[in-house]
Amino acid sequence: MQISSIVDIINGELLNSPFISFIYAFKTNVKKVKEGDLFIAKNHEDIKTAVKNGAFAILIDKDYPVIDEEIAWIKVENIETAIIKLIRYKLAISNLEAYHCDKATYDLLKIYAPNSKKNIVLIPNDLNKFFKILNDITHDDILIYHHKEVLDKIYPNNKNLNGLEEYKVENLIEHSLFETSFSYNEQFYSKLKIPSIYIKQLITVLNYLNYELDMSKLKQFYNFKPLFLDKNLNLVDFGKSDKFVLCQNSDSLVKKEFQFLEKKYKYAKILFITSHKLDFIKKNQLVLKNIEDLKSTLKKVDFNAVYLIGFEYKDIHDSLTKQEKELTLF
Repeated sequence: MQISSIVDIINGELLNSPFISFIYAFKTNVKKVKEGDLFIAKNHEDIKTAVKNGAFAILIDKDYPVIDEEIAWIKVENIETAIIKLIRYKLAISNLEAYHCDKATYDLLKIYAPNSKKNIVLIPNDLNKFFKILNDITHDDILIYHHKEVLDKIYPNNKNLNGLEEYKVENLIEHSLFETSFSYNEQFYSKLKIPSIYIKQLITVLNYLNYELDMSKLKQFYNFKPLFLDKNLNLVDFGKSDKFVLCQNSDSLVKKEFQFLEKKYKYAKILFITSHKLDFIKKNQLVLKNIEDLKSTLKKVDFNAVYLIGFEYKDIHDSLTKQEKELTLF
């Protein structure tokens, strides 16, 4: 791709008169840079390494000295905006099918799309990682992303996956907050490990992928997935305790889950632990800066349920498991 074309696409400024006039690929990870690449420099400390590795162009949004006059140095006002413009340009030449969806549907697609016959490309949360697969996208691929605003910028011709059809669920049974049975399309789904608030998303995925889903894989779905604790706050099997911990790190799902928990579990003692103060939570909120302090914090309070906001499920699980192992060693 010509350097002059890149400058025009991202509305950049060419800072020198380079000997190089083209590049082969875009890279955001300095460890992956090789001869002929354009390196998108979010961290200026990586620039010398990128030049050493053979980068033909460096993209920056802050002042930096031109240390090699032979390669191109391009400056923009904002690197994130430049990334979006580059992706949009690359995708514009393809006649693709594209959809936006909510985060829960996206998470279910991450579980089930790999076994589908459809060529689904789930756009990663970090657009920098999208560059790895950008050149491999073909006309047969289907783009899906959970950030509509971002998808509108990189591929405006997209549809709402959650709004393709109206689905009718029958015989809905909520065995607990986390276990649901229902009938759909003349088939009964018994005691699935998924809360009722995400049944619609599950059916959306079921219909769109159009193959029989392995419902045991729902164990990989971490939205509103409980970690049960015994009286000593050690992890126990599903349903073996009346104490549990939930967590959510997606802003778009927090309020939905918060309202569901308060409605369905209103007579229980619910503690909300957040990574920062949230105004919509009016009571029983604690701010926790370090997840390693979770267990010691829980020992000081009485609760039936803990809902953590701003933390990842894996980090919570690893933290509790780690503390159990440490106790076992002694």
